[in-house]
Amino acid sequence: MNPASLIPLAEPIPVPWPWFDALLVITFAAHILFMNSMLGSAAIGLVHAFKGKEGLTRDIGQKLPPLLALTINLGVAPLLFLQVNYGQFDYVSSVLMGGWWLCVIPVLILSYYGLYAYKFAYDSMSRPRRLAIFSLSVGGLLYVGFMLSNNMTIMLRPEIWSRYFEGHTAFLNWGDPAIYPRFLHFMVGTVAIGGVFIALLGHWRKQEEYVAIGLTWFIRATIVNIAIGLWFLMALPGNMMLNFMGQTLPATATFVAALASAALMLWAAIRKKTTQTAVWAATTVLFMSFTRHWVRTLYLEPWFRIETTPITHQYGSLYLFIGFLVVGLALIGYMLKLYFKSRGGEA
Repeated sequence: MNPASLIPLAEPIPVPWPWFDALLVITFAAHILFMNSMLGSAAIGLVHAFKGKEGLTRDIGQKLPPLLALTINLGVAPLLFLQVNYGQFDYVSSVLMGGWWLCVIPVLILSYYGLYAYKFAYDSMSRPRRLAIFSLSVGGLLYVGFMLSNNMTIMLRPEIWSRYFEGHTAFLNWGDPAIYPRFLHFMVGTVAIGGVFIALLGHWRKQEEYVAIGLTWFIRATIVNIAIGLWFLMALPGNMMLNFMGQTLPATATFVAALASAALMLWAAIRKKTTQTAVWAATTVLFMSFTRHWVRTLYLEPWFRIETTPITHQYGSLYLFIGFLVVGLALIGYMLKLYFKSRGGEA
């Protein structure tokens, strides 16, 4: 079977594709920063809880429900922009995953409920029960992350879509050698950014212990993640790696910028410059998001070129979106101002 025959036709888009690609990458970076802060700090808290140091875990647990809510909300935008420009691939991969993908919503809801239970029923639960609930919540979030990695990689490989007809059942991307370093690269990255989040909490509260704990986790996770990132790069199919080694200038530029930013954030952390570390970490996430987008573009190149998508040149929806975005950001800023004011500036 010719895999190209399984790819739906691209739907016309209202404005030129670079608008949606840029919004996709920027909103994805924002989503990843909140997701990493939430899941990474939860993972660090879980380790501390099993060591009997639940003070940090309880403190982090107070922040996790709102962080998860923000992560989910910020995840909607990049998913929608992805479906605008690459919907013919994303929808197919979601269908091929079947029940695995449908389970994401109930698992996410149960994990959300578990974090709320940990926050509001902490004193009424025994330590084993607290650990069990917190562990299951973190485990559920890891499941969601792995399913997202599967979805985002199955959509890039139309050549494996015909497997559905062989077994007449949903499947995951187990056979892809790149999915394992890809998933680990994201998850170890969450621990690194989670460490930065804890360090920032300590910095704002003038708690040097939190700063030391957070930066230590960040440095160790970042060093490990550099090795995993190289594994991921070498696991890319064919000669795709060469595109990041000078063969494709824009892809190489974003990759080099990400590496340079990562080196600067690591250097700032070693010197215990918490704010600088956070700024460079956010910059690194942005550059890595652009690099990730290049990986998607290169994977799909044999099957689809975004420049061929028909455009209707209807700019009204874009202007409406930008207007609501500006108003929404202003309202979020105002709400955060009221929140911190009500707490006397405490994070």
